[in-house]
Amino acid sequence: MMPYTESGVSMLVLAESESESTIEWVFLKPLTKQLWFATVIFFLFTAFIIWIIERPRNMEYQGSSTRQCSTALYFSFSTLTFSHGQIIKSHLSKIVVVIWCFVVLVLVQSYTASLSSILTAKRLRPSETDLYQILYDGDYVGYQQGSFVESFLIKQGFSKRMLRPYGKKEDYAQALRNGSSNGGVSAIVDEIPFLNAIVSDPHYQKEFQMLNRIYKTPGFGFVFPPGFPLVHNLSTAILDVTSGDEGSRMEAKWFGTEALSPSNAIPSTDSAPLTLRSFSGLFIITGCISALMLLISISKSVLAKYYTKIRDPGVDDGDSAQEEAANPSQDVMGSFSVADDQTNHEIIIEDPQDIHGYVERAVHGDESGPIQNGSMRADSTQVSTNLL
Repeated sequence: MMPYTESGVSMLVLAESESESTIEWVFLKPLTKQLWFATVIFFLFTAFIIWIIERPRNMEYQGSSTRQCSTALYFSFSTLTFSHGQIIKSHLSKIVVVIWCFVVLVLVQSYTASLSSILTAKRLRPSETDLYQILYDGDYVGYQQGSFVESFLIKQGFSKRMLRPYGKKEDYAQALRNGSSNGGVSAIVDEIPFLNAIVSDPHYQKEFQMLNRIYKTPGFGFVFPPGFPLVHNLSTAILDVTSGDEGSRMEAKWFGTEALSPSNAIPSTDSAPLTLRSFSGLFIITGCISALMLLISISKSVLAKYYTKIRDPGVDDGDSAQEEAANPSQDVMGSFSVADDQTNHEIIIEDPQDIHGYVERAVHGDESGPIQNGSMRADSTQVSTNLL
């Protein structure tokens, strides 16, 4: 015979509001710890790449070590608001910044959506989430009187003195309100259809929460004597009802819209935090592109130094070149003075007719001195000539 409802064993617990201390740190919940850590690491990595590329050619990234570090970090973290105070000049840096800004845009938008969902959700959470934690703490557990759940709990390790049977859903509610320390229980363990009836009851609106199914059972069905002729027909009819929309409408009518199926988890009050795996592709892309731009920048710097050495091989003899550049007039004046000493000659001619012979000997390099012919005359002529 086909069961007419899916069943199983679950746990009903008291719903309680989150503490104020938890609400104060709610802004950290949209991202997991791994994603927070990866985001900070990539902020620092991007700052390092921009600093390496921009430092040789950008004056804003030069100066003391503290100034360089603060400038690079400020520029990287300013991409959160896209208010860049520094100007980047290299095309390689611009490529890195464009890719990183896209990653930051996706992160910021996802964080904003997740935080909005968390802040607008009703802040209720289950008082207990694990049956074995209740066993470890030594708290009391309730169950339906006469149900097989008692033997199930004993097999799980509970002693009979820690189990309290109840027969009505009002007793369930009162026991959960009292708590294990005040004569009640920390949780009720029962079959899911019975717990659905309590969760969907308007008298207990949002007061209790049902956890995931902790034990699977075949379900509820009708029992007939062996060989009953309508078993096949009833099974077919039940299958048609449960597999279509009619079964959902009947369940909503009998148990209310708040009833949960055994395969569903606790209605989560918070959206699931964003994980590192969700953004791993973006981080891989930006990391590879940033590393490639850094390699290109380093390669360009090495090639520039190499071609400079090939083009100017005598750059090492810079001392003499600096001295010549510092005192150019001294060398020039010195050359002129030497030339003057070697080429200045005083020629004394007593006979004007001998000038041609003297000049001819002077041109041929004979520096023996002037030629004096004849006796000294009173009106002798003295001529001084400088040969350059």
